[in-house]
Order: sequence, then structure tokens, then C-alpha cells
Amino acid sequence: MTRFMRLLCLLAVLTSLAGCAGTGGGLNSASKTNELAPGMDSKDVKDLLGEPSQTQFISEKWVWKYSLHQPWKGFVPYYLVFDTTDKRLESWYADEAEYHRQQQLWMQAMPPVQNTQQDSFNCTSSSFGNSVYTTCK
Repeated sequence: MTRFMRLLCLLAVLTSLAGCAGTGGGLNSASKTNELAPGMDSKDVKDLLGEPSQTQFISEKWVWKYSLHQPWKGFVPYYLVFDTTDKRLESWYADEAEYHRQQQLWMQAMPPVQNTQQDSFNCTSSSFGNSVYTTCK
């Protein structure tokens, strides 16, 4: 029975890792925007990308906002613009300026660099995410 449990645990771990190692084509993936086309119906866009995080009407246009994942970058805001009369997709774009503003806010929220003394060396520690980097002179 223990052999069966080990095999079952191994299968569960491998299945989890396979999900993490995907090509990034999941529901919130920016690669899905390659399948968008001008004139698409709003229902088809929802089928492709899911529900938008925000919607608003601006100057006779219906604007949907998504936070879509880009590999090695993170979540980037995407805006899709629809005509209000026929609900067809007119244009879409990634808002890189908004993404960079969000990144700057994250950097400002990080704790400041700390100076410590270790074994008569002058060491400086800084953290980034879950990692701590120490430099000693």
C-alpha cells in the first residue's frame, strides 16, 4: 500500500509541475491577444479572454480592461475598445506606461536597504521579493 501512495504522490507532484511549465496560453495569458481580430463580437472576445476586470463607456466607445500575463514580465493591463452600437471589437493595446507605473509603486513599497556588520566586514543587505541579497566589502 505504501508503494501505491508514493506513486500517487509522485503523480500529483508531476501533474502540478506540468501545469506550471505550460506555454502561457492560459485564460489570462497575453498570448491570447494574437487570436483577436477587428470586428470580433464581444461574446467571442469573452469566450477567448474571459470576463474583463473593468468596463467603461468613453466617447461612444465601450472599453474593457484585462490584466493579462506576459512571460518573464508579469501582469500587464490591456484595453479593448468596442463600438457601442454593434458591440464589435475595434482595437486593443497593452498599456506599457500603466504597467511601468505599477512596477514603480511596487519598488517604492519594498523595504529600504539595511547596513549590518558581520565578522568585521561591511555588509549591505537588500531584499527583492522573497530573496535577500548581501554584499560584503
